[in-house]
Amino acid sequence: MYTTLKSLGWLITFCLLLVVAFLALLHTPYAQPVLNPLVQKLSHQKISFGELNYSIQSPLHLTLSDVSIESEKNINIQQVDFWLSQHPIQNNKLAFDSVKIDGISLQTGLPNTQQLDWLSIAQLSISNLDFADDGLVIREAQVQISNWSIDKTKTLPFEGEFQFSTQQLYWQSEALDDVLIDGYYSQDYTALDGISLTWRGSTITAQAELKENKLWVIPQFTLRRFNLESDNADIIGKPLQWLSEQHFTYQFKRIDLLNINLELPQIVTNDLSLSAENILLPYDLWEQTNANISLNADSIVWNETMIEKPIMDVTLNKKEANIENLSFDIFNGNIQLSGDLSPHKINLKSLTVSQIRWLIDNKDTDSIVQYIKQLEQVKIDNVDINNVQVIQPEGKYPYQVSGLNAEGHDLDLLKYYQWGLWDGKLSLSASNASFNYLLTQQMLIEMNTENGLWTVERALFPLAEGLFGFSGSLNLTQDSQPWQVEAYGDGLPISYLTSLFPHAVPLDGMAEFTFNGSGLAANRDSFNYSFNGDLNIIPREMVTTQTAKELWQYKLGLVPDTEQPDNAVKEPKTKQASYPIHVEPIHISANRGRITIKPITITGDGFSYNIEGDYDLVNPDKAETITSITQECHQLVQKLFSDTVQMINYCQ
Repeated sequence: MYTTLKSLGWLITFCLLLVVAFLALLHTPYAQPVLNPLVQKLSHQKISFGELNYSIQSPLHLTLSDVSIESEKNINIQQVDFWLSQHPIQNNKLAFDSVKIDGISLQTGLPNTQQLDWLSIAQLSISNLDFADDGLVIREAQVQISNWSIDKTKTLPFEGEFQFSTQQLYWQSEALDDVLIDGYYSQDYTALDGISLTWRGSTITAQAELKENKLWVIPQFTLRRFNLESDNADIIGKPLQWLSEQHFTYQFKRIDLLNINLELPQIVTNDLSLSAENILLPYDLWEQTNANISLNADSIVWNETMIEKPIMDVTLNKKEANIENLSFDIFNGNIQLSGDLSPHKINLKSLTVSQIRWLIDNKDTDSIVQYIKQLEQVKIDNVDINNVQVIQPEGKYPYQVSGLNAEGHDLDLLKYYQWGLWDGKLSLSASNASFNYLLTQQMLIEMNTENGLWTVERALFPLAEGLFGFSGSLNLTQDSQPWQVEAYGDGLPISYLTSLFPHAVPLDGMAEFTFNGSGLAANRDSFNYSFNGDLNIIPREMVTTQTAKELWQYKLGLVPDTEQPDNAVKEPKTKQASYPIHVEPIHISANRGRITIKPITITGDGFSYNIEGDYDLVNPDKAETITSITQECHQLVQKLFSDTVQMINYCQ
């Protein structure tokens, strides 16, 4: 036993003498030639250094200068400081409390560190790092990493807190300045506690957490003073494409976009500020849940339409937008609304429209029609429209309304895919309006619905030389939807009425009329089978703008002699001639869709024009309504809705 202890004592003494000798060697010129082979043996790489600094007062600290590592990617390091752990062997690896690398250039990407799996570093610090790889360039970066250790089963060779900072970083040809990232990384969880940088004069700050390696939860993202123009729009497209290629989901707890100016083909913004909460990307707006968006700007131009001073506060929740407040100036007026919107429903608490001057083109009309077709429900609790002008100069039936005012309460306007006043009270007025060039001034419409009975109490349309008005009702709740209308008018231009029928002769004058009608409106078939009514027209001051010869040529589809071809020299226009004609009072009746026309005779100088026969709404192809024009013993006969003209000669 004594002999064994004595031998062990000599062994320990010998080891201590070796350590003392090794430490003493570090203070001599022989340190470099002795350590270089040892380091190369441990790292399996050719490594050399120019100077070694060591002090017995700090026995666990070693400094190497001018370090050179020769491999497939040669690496030069100005200085490396090592602080060996008090427990140098941990998990079968050489353990360092800290390693500080100062001045390193990696111009061909990250080196292969797989052969350094024999060591671990509690704190790795890298300063004055220059790096370049695959479009990413970093200058004078500082890196702090915790628990660095090579593990082939892990994606990154460290775990714990980290920090990265650099004065400038280039990525996809874009310069990012003053970049700072603080965070924590593990195999299953990553937290970016602070991100800040400057980009094209704008500042970005953010925080983020990666959960289960597929969901980025972003508590806060702020972009300030950002400017984007059409010629550099790719600076947004490239990073967005890169993010989409990573196949992550991004949950923004809060986004703040402040002082944003865009100038793109479809949208231009001036001093836009937007705040949003609970936004999930890449899902679209109608897929969000409890997402709040607040917006304001000096102006926004959307598809060449100027929107000024927009203010919006909206919550998106599963294909429904709850609008707390939406206000903006457009077309020299203002629109304000609140309520719920969805792709198929409009349910507003209030709608106020003031001073709008809207010139509608065909593109606007197509967009409106397309949107209306997909609607299933329209409700407005309170609507207030003041002094609005709408003009549609194009299309088959041009129209315009000026000085339009409307007031409505508890309106239910679309139900079961059918438009109408299903509930509520509505009044409309306008200083002037025209439809297909028929002008009315100081028009007024008042209507309401109770228990499903839609009643137009009065509708008045003053004309230039008369008045047109009607009243009626439609029961929307009954399956058959019975209706009835009483209409009357005086001073109605005959030319407007005849323009609604094909092959009508050019007539002008005034008419007084009355109409009483009733039927069922559930669908087209029920309307056709049930239509009943009486129409009485008293024409007066009747004239035609064509002579008997011109009317004859017109019915034959010929160009009248008085009309010049397009390439002829055109004389200055003179007032169009008119020729007096006589028309007896007209009576048309309908019984269950069968329309009976009492023979109508129009007589003028050298001709007579007749309309007679019946018309069946149910079987229009079997209609026997005939129009004919007679001159002396010659007659042209044509069915009302046919293009075929038959000539009859009675001359003997």
